[in-house]
Amino acid sequence: MDARDRTIWKPPAFQSKLTVVIPSWNGREMLRRCMRALGDNTQECSVIVVDDGSKDQTVEMVERDFPEAGIVSLPRNSGFAVAANEGLARVSSPLAGLLNNDTEPRSDWVAAVLAGARDYPDCGFFASRMVNYYNPEILDSAGDLYLRTGMPLKRGNGLPADTFPKDEQVLAASAGAAVYRRQALEQSGLLDETYRMYLEDVDLSLRLQASGFRCMYLSRAVVRHREAASDPDRNKDRKSGTFYSSRRVFWISRNRWLLMVTWQPLRNLPWLLYGWARSFAFHLFKAGFTKDFLRGIASGIAASPRAWKKRAHIRWSPETSMKELCKQYRR
Repeated sequence: MDARDRTIWKPPAFQSKLTVVIPSWNGREMLRRCMRALGDNTQECSVIVVDDGSKDQTVEMVERDFPEAGIVSLPRNSGFAVAANEGLARVSSPLAGLLNNDTEPRSDWVAAVLAGARDYPDCGFFASRMVNYYNPEILDSAGDLYLRTGMPLKRGNGLPADTFPKDEQVLAASAGAAVYRRQALEQSGLLDETYRMYLEDVDLSLRLQASGFRCMYLSRAVVRHREAASDPDRNKDRKSGTFYSSRRVFWISRNRWLLMVTWQPLRNLPWLLYGWARSFAFHLFKAGFTKDFLRGIASGIAASPRAWKKRAHIRWSPETSMKELCKQYRR
């Protein structure tokens, strides 16, 4: 086998209680800023960069500027879920973090995460307070929601950054800045790689919840986030401040369908029909990308048999059931 077709692995120079995995694809300069911000933290963490087949000399930059970091170099672009799993599977510390390369954690983020893991031993994973990169007074997310309409949402998106000032349990954590206990991941499994990109973190959060692991939003674990900065084809809706692209709309629509098949009860069918009709109208009359929206649904329908099989094999803890989990779906 040619060396260019092999995955290359170099472990981090040291081990700590927290190992942060940063998947990156052609985002060298954003990755550099993210890693510098991690390096400026008041407490150390180990770092594993997963280069997802980049063509911008990402690996060379990491080796030169951050020699203490571990590196996984994939031979070709495989999508966020595969890249993240390649890093998570190599974590040996008790805590495994995920950061997008378009984020920059505040200087006390590592300390806040370690404190949260210590203070909430019954929680299996943790959500950060993500704020808008360009206006940190605006909230990007304080954990994620999943509605009975089948719509995944960022909790608090667009609200003042101090809207959720206290730690509290939430349904899901954005993989853009999440931390998982390695034990929880070993029990529930890693990201579903068939999702490729988008909403794989919601699916993982629901699997963790089903396995009995709760998610704590850590109000002091602050990370700045550039919305969709890693998507080179993005367009911006100036009214809503939301980014769209053909790629983004296709994968979100497809994976939203798979989430519905796997995680929604039949009694939510009227709400699901309403949610899909509203999304279709939104793309048709406002956002555009209607063909990509419909292509995504068609792809989701084609992949539904696997989602049904996955639904049948969900590992439910004695304290959790589909009914109990659905109580957390917001209206």
